[in-house]
Amino acid sequence: MIEAAAGRLAKHIKSVVPDHPTPEEDLNHSLIIIINFFTVVGLAMIGAIFTGQFKETLLLLQCFAILRQLTGGLHLESSTWCAVATAGVATALSLVTLNDSWVITLTAGAAVLVALYAPSGIERQTIIPPRFFPILRVVGTLVVASNFWFNSSVAAIAFFVQALTLVANEHFTKGGETT
Repeated sequence: MIEAAAGRLAKHIKSVVPDHPTPEEDLNHSLIIIINFFTVVGLAMIGAIFTGQFKETLLLLQCFAILRQLTGGLHLESSTWCAVATAGVATALSLVTLNDSWVITLTAGAAVLVALYAPSGIERQTIIPPRFFPILRVVGTLVVASNFWFNSSVAAIAFFVQALTLVANEHFTKGGETT
């Protein structure tokens, strides 16, 4: 659905401005990213209306997105399913509250997983040259470790779930393709 909408929109843009130097494929890709982002946020906010967890849902999405940009992770084949899954998981996980020992445990687990697996699956998703990937690993680990200071239940959950997508990408896919 997202891909189809982006494709129609990209085709329309190129028909209105045919001499624009950006190829239709690049427009399509950019529009998929934009539509996906707003779909995730929109669906998550609809979920937050029902749960009353606006602050928690937004914080979870922010923590997940920041770490995701630094470390990569598992990619679903469809942007639509990605948006639905991300919004649904964020909404559901916003309802979970952890005690301090679980916050520390999940934060430590996420830090270890990021240190071991990041970055994963970002080769075709970023303009950052591969020579900087070790820096992304360190920065990602430091972002997760910052939760030892903040002691946020929501951040611990978001970081741990994102770290699990790194493991899933490494062990269940090869080069971003399902095995």
